[in-house]
Amino acid sequence: MSAQPDPLAQITLSPRAFAAVLAAIALVTGLVLAIVPVTVAHPANDASVACGNTFGGVETTALTEALGTPERQEVVTYIDMCERAIGNRGDYATTLFFGGLIGILILGVVRRRDPNQ
Repeated sequence: MSAQPDPLAQITLSPRAFAAVLAAIALVTGLVLAIVPVTVAHPANDASVACGNTFGGVETTALTEALGTPERQEVVTYIDMCERAIGNRGDYATTLFFGGLIGILILGVVRRRDPNQ
């Protein structure tokens, strides 16, 4: 009786390929999180207000236009909320982007084991 090859071996990723896929997903996810605009809730009209993205920071003029005719204290409150939201998003985006980048670099630098040994 001859040994049949494992059918799952043809569709299963190796650990190195799986790590490369995870690193690439982390890299792209971090970049997307950095570029996509951050929004905060605006309870007065049941909508959200765009704050900006992690690269540009809070866009104050666009924020005040989206709020309508706000008082100064309301603008200051929304700027504070936007800064905190952008900071939180930036932490995640930076961690994912650089984690994925380091993972890809490590996979490119570390030598593969010879399967014949």
